[in-house]
Amino acid sequence: MRTNIFWPAMLLATALLTSALAGCGLRDGPPDAGDIEDALGDYFEHRNERGGIRIDLGSAGAFREIRFDIRLHHVTVHDCTGQQRVYVCDITYLASFPPVKEETESIRTRATLFDGPGGWRVVE
Repeated sequence: MRTNIFWPAMLLATALLTSALAGCGLRDGPPDAGDIEDALGDYFEHRNERGGIRIDLGSAGAFREIRFDIRLHHVTVHDCTGQQRVYVCDITYLASFPPVKEETESIRTRATLFDGPGGWRVVE
């Protein structure tokens, strides 16, 4: 008598796929404040690694460039709208910009976020 191994193998494959997708960070619904703070922190860290922000203060042939990093301190979420893992969120974040400004500044803005396999990411 031959045993059909198709069904047990299919059940195992389905269970593995389900657990793998659950671990990918794909969720239903908008990001929470922690998700947005992590995504925005990663975005600023990436920008800082690429040289931060540079402002050319030159005029009349006298060029001077100032470079500063962005340091994220806190994020408050006001509202998020969207669907299918893409959301636009109204947020306020506290950040400092060393060495130009060490004190934190409150900035209200909108951020577009995508929930992919690597988790929530800010979309430019």
